[in-house]
Amino acid sequence: MKIRTLRLLAKEGTANVYKNKLMSFASLITIMTTLFVLGLVLLVIVNVISNLEAKKQDLQVKFYLRVDASRLEQEEVAMFIENSRASGVVSEYQYESREQAYENAKKDLKHESLMEGLTPDNFAEGYFVSLTDPNDSDQFIAKLKLLSGIDNQWITYPKDELERITGVVRVFNYAAIFVLAVLMIISVLLISNTIRLTVFARRKEIEIMKYVGANDWFIRFPFIIEGMIIGLLGALLSHLLTSQTYGWIKDGLNNLFNSIRISDLQLIEFDQFAIRILVVYIIFGTTIGIIGSLMSVKKHLNV
Repeated sequence: MKIRTLRLLAKEGTANVYKNKLMSFASLITIMTTLFVLGLVLLVIVNVISNLEAKKQDLQVKFYLRVDASRLEQEEVAMFIENSRASGVVSEYQYESREQAYENAKKDLKHESLMEGLTPDNFAEGYFVSLTDPNDSDQFIAKLKLLSGIDNQWITYPKDELERITGVVRVFNYAAIFVLAVLMIISVLLISNTIRLTVFARRKEIEIMKYVGANDWFIRFPFIIEGMIIGLLGALLSHLLTSQTYGWIKDGLNNLFNSIRISDLQLIEFDQFAIRILVVYIIFGTTIGIIGSLMSVKKHLNV
C-alpha cells in the first residue's frame, strides 16, 4: 500500500471519529471506564506489594557475640559487617554494646530483683542487620557462623515471616496478571460491541467499496485508525481521572492510618508510577481499539 494511500486512509479514519460523534463518544466512555477500573485495581495491587516488600526490608538478622569473645574476634565481626555493607549485601545495621544491652534488659525486666548481681560485663555485644535482599539471609547467616566470635545459638532471623510475605507477593503478582487478562477480554468485547454499531450504520458503504474492488485492508485501515484514536483519547482521559481519584483515596487512607497509629502503612505517591500507568493505559487503550475495530469490521467484509 502506497504512502499516499495510507495518508488518505488515516485522514479518513481521523475524520470518522468526528463524523460519528455519538458512537465515538460511547466507545470513548467504554474504554475510559474500563481503563479506570483497571488502573485502580493495579494501584491496589502495587500498594499491597510495595508495603509487603517494605515489610521484608524491616526483617533483621539479629546475633550476639560470645560474652568471652576476644578483642580480635570482636574486630573480625565488626570488619565483616562493614565489608558486607560496602559490598551492598547489608543495607544498614545497629550495634548494641554491652552497656546498651544491660540497660535494655533493665527496661524489659519488670522485676529489678532479676538484675541483682548482673553488670554490663555479663552481657554480650549484639548486631541488628538489615539485608539489601532478604533472600540472601541464608548465605549471610552461613558466613556469620564461620566467625569464631559469634554465639551461633543467638543468631535469629524471621525466616517463616519472610516466606509468608514472599508467598503473598507471589499471589498478588499472579492476581495482577489475571486481572489484566480478564479486563482485556472484557474491554475488547465491550468496545467491539460499541464499534459494531458504528460499522453497522456504515455497512452499505463497506459493501460498495467491496463491489468496486477495494481489498479488505483498504477497508479496515480507517476503522483501525479510528479505534486507535478513540483508544488513545480514552487512555489519556482515564489517566487524568485515575490520578485525581487516587490522590483523594491516598490522602484519605493515609490520614486514617495516621489517626489509628499505623504509620508504617502508607499509600505510594501517584507520581512514582504515573508514567508506567500511562504507558499501560496507552498500550491497552490502542490495542483494545484496534482489536475491537477489526472484530467489528470482519463480519461485513464477507460480501
